Amino acid sequence: MVRAVRHASVILLFFLSLVSPLVSAGVLTLVNGDRVHGTLVLVDREQVTWKSDNFGQITIPKNKVLSLDTDADLKIAGHDGPCTLAGHLREKWELYCDKGTGWLIDFPAIDRAEPYINFVGNPVVFHGNVNAGGDFEHGNTERDDLDLNANLDIRTGDFHHLVRTLYQSLSTPDADALEKYQLAYNLRWIFAEKWFAAANSQLEREEARNLDMGTTLGLGMGYLFYDTDKTAFSVEGGISSLSENFIDSGLSDNQDKHYAAARAAVNYRYKFDLGPEIYMDQEVLQSVDNSDDYQANAKLGVRTPLVEGVLMEIAYSWQYDNTPSIDSEKEDTKLTVGVGYQW
Repeated sequence: MVRAVRHASVILLFFLSLVSPLVSAGVLTLVNGDRVHGTLVLVDREQVTWKSDNFGQITIPKNKVLSLDTDADLKIAGHDGPCTLAGHLREKWELYCDKGTGWLIDFPAIDRAEPYINFVGNPVVFHGNVNAGGDFEHGNTERDDLDLNANLDIRTGDFHHLVRTLYQSLSTPDADALEKYQLAYNLRWIFAEKWFAAANSQLEREEARNLDMGTTLGLGMGYLFYDTDKTAFSVEGGISSLSENFIDSGLSDNQDKHYAAARAAVNYRYKFDLGPEIYMDQEVLQSVDNSDDYQANAKLGVRTPLVEGVLMEIAYSWQYDNTPSIDSEKEDTKLTVGVGYQW
């Protein structure tokens, strides 16, 4: 009898060892008390993607998730190695990463978390928009005003590549066409949950400001308060090196051609439930050698969707240069209305 029991126990343990890989690897608990067994696919800005044992792959908004339990190692922004989810404390995850140091992370603010084994593929995510606007009048009034701009946000792992291009042209019967070109590239490396290292660069030509070619190269640090599909807010500071060559050097006697400047920037975006999105980008550059030499620029805008992917944009741009070229104004403002495409 005892031998039979032993044989039965061995058979049971063998059976359990076979079926254990089939047992659910996680549980998703919703605020209404429902428990969904399955495996984690992805936590992104707004939702959790979960592969349910019974319903297949589903997506659930973060605000409907009470807790998430998974035995898969996770990839969290700011940590190169895998992290283990130990548990929850209200709306926070308790994680153990690297050498086992525990820390808490705000679950609603998580930009991206996924099984570490999936991260090895290093997926690339693209976001961006292009916009065109203008004012063309012929007859009693002659005016040609064209504005084109494009913005790209390319994300791969913990690196965010931000590319911005701009072209403007203004011509009237009293003056030849005045053109402006701008190409900017910013790199963000998210090395901690909210902190990022930043590198910024820009090439610019603006005939109205007597600028033949301006270059900016800078390094700094930033803090990302939040970054979701609905809203984003970040601040950034650092040091930049500016170099400016002028079209007419005789008009630039009071301007420094090469100087270092302290840089501060703020970026904000918010999308309303009904569709419109507002944004604000602001930057200040202050020369470290000359307190009177500083620049500031800001752009405020509203994007409203018309049909899928197509939007209307109204933007107000403000630029201030405290030491402009002779015969140039310190302040420039511009209001543009255009149509664009966003993805």
